[in-house]
Amino acid sequence: MKTRDMAQISIFAVLMIVGAKIIIPFPLVPITLQPLVSMLAGLLLGSKRGAASQALYIFMGLIGIPVFTTGGGMGYVLSPTFGYLVGFVACSWIAGKITDFYSRGGRAPSKREYLLAAAAGILAAYAIGLVYLYAIANFWLKSGMTLFKVLSVGFFSAIPGDVIKALVAAMVAERFDRTGIFTNR
Repeated sequence: MKTRDMAQISIFAVLMIVGAKIIIPFPLVPITLQPLVSMLAGLLLGSKRGAASQALYIFMGLIGIPVFTTGGGMGYVLSPTFGYLVGFVACSWIAGKITDFYSRGGRAPSKREYLLAAAAGILAAYAIGLVYLYAIANFWLKSGMTLFKVLSVGFFSAIPGDVIKALVAAMVAERFDRTGIFTNR
């Protein structure tokens, strides 16, 4: 791996830490800037480096560095929101794969293509996060949360903001694409 790759992966891991600390409190699943950062990681770094940046962030949190929204450590695996963190790895990977597909032949993706990639990525994060939230809420916390309650707390309350974040990610990615700082074409 090149030094530039390691630096870019580290930059997005740090951005994820910052995104985790900007919080709008909601029951069980707080709203943060993490979805925006995970989408941007995939859009700008590509699938492998984007996913690596998110995996590095999770690794830092699991070894005890308090980088997650409410701390860190191995116990965070039992948090209802941990599935979303795992989902952010998938988000970056999928957004990056789709962006790589649109970038074939060295052309820059359009804003619309970036938006589609970001949307597909965030849907993957939701899929993993919601399944994990349901499992933890019902099998670990034994709260008896219905599927509708899980969707209300973990999807319906956050999706409007994440649609806006996907739009912002597409605009930012298009702007950065012109600079050539993060492109791997």
